[in-house]
Amino acid sequence: MCGYCWIVDAEHLKTVVYDMNRTVVSRDLVENFVSNEYFDLKGFATSMEEVKKALDNFDARVALIIPPDFTRNLSDGRPAPIQFICDGTDGNQAGQAIGFAKRIIGNYNERIIIERLGRRGIVVPHLPGIDNRLRILYNQEMEGVYYVVIFHIVVAGLIGGLVLSGTAVVREKERGTIDQLLVTPTRSWEILTAKTVVPLLIGMVATVFSFLVLFWFKVPCRGNPLTFMVFMGLSLLGTTGIGICVGTLCRNMLQTILLSFGVWFGAVFLSGIVTPLENMMPFLTLVGKLLPTTHFNIAANAIIQKGLGFSVLWPEALKLFLTGIVLFFIGCLVARRQFRQ
Repeated sequence: MCGYCWIVDAEHLKTVVYDMNRTVVSRDLVENFVSNEYFDLKGFATSMEEVKKALDNFDARVALIIPPDFTRNLSDGRPAPIQFICDGTDGNQAGQAIGFAKRIIGNYNERIIIERLGRRGIVVPHLPGIDNRLRILYNQEMEGVYYVVIFHIVVAGLIGGLVLSGTAVVREKERGTIDQLLVTPTRSWEILTAKTVVPLLIGMVATVFSFLVLFWFKVPCRGNPLTFMVFMGLSLLGTTGIGICVGTLCRNMLQTILLSFGVWFGAVFLSGIVTPLENMMPFLTLVGKLLPTTHFNIAANAIIQKGLGFSVLWPEALKLFLTGIVLFFIGCLVARRQFRQ
C-alpha cells in the first residue's frame, strides 16, 4: 500500500486560471503551464473571489493570474508581471509547485528574448550562459517508489525485532512461567539466548519474503543479497536488545505492544528515513546516530540501488555491530537483573 500511496512528488496539481488578458499570448502561457505532468487545468475563474474559493475548498492547489495588460507590456518591451498563487498548507507540494512554475516561466522568458533578438537580425539558438547538464546516478528514472520500498523493508525488520523479542520475554512473565524457568538449572543467559535467537531467525526469514515486494515494484537489486542479509542480522541484533528491554520493563502483552509502537515511531523519525539527520537539532542527530536503523537504512539503499559491498560500507557495518552489541548487552543486563529480583 505504501509503495502505491506514499508519493512525495508533486504532480498533477489542480490549477485554476484567472486570465484577464484573453489573448493568443496569454493562452500560450497557460498552455505552457498545463501541457505537462505538473499542473492540470481545473477550470477558469472570472474573479479573484472565485480563485480564493477554489483554493479554500481544495478544488485547486495553485492559481495562475494574468493581468489585462499582459500582452501590451510584452509588446512594448516592458516587464509583464503575472501572479502565481500556491496553497502552502502542504509545504512539500507548495515548494515543488513553486519550483515548477519558476522553471516554466524561465523557459517562456528565454523563448521571448530569442524571438526578439531574431526580429533584430540577431539569430541565436539559445541564450549565452552556463550550459547546465544534469547527470543522475543509480536511479536514472527518479522513481521515488524505490526508496519507499527499501525503507519499508528496513522498518519491517525494526518492528519484527522489537515486537517478537519483547513479547517472547513478557509472555513468560504474563503466564507466570518465568519463575519455573528460574528454578531450573538453566542459567539466565541461556534463557535470554533462547528468547533472542528465535526472533533473530524469524526476522531473517521474514526479510526473504520482503524481497518479493522488490520484485513486485521492479526495484533493481544491484548488490549482493547476502550482503544485505548480513546487515539485516546486525540491525536485528540491536533492535532485539531494545525489544528485550521493552519486554522486561512491561508486565503484560498489551503494554509491550504499545511501548514497542512508541519506540518504533521514534526510531523511524530519528533514523533519517523520513527526514534527513542534517535537518534535525544536534541532540536529536546524535540520538539518531546511536540507532541501528539509521546505519541499516544507509546500507540497504547503498546495497540495493548502488550495488556497493563491504569494501565501501564497512564503516556502517562497524557502527551497526557496535550499536547492536551495546543495545543487546543493555537489554540482557536489564533482563538478568530483573530475573535475579
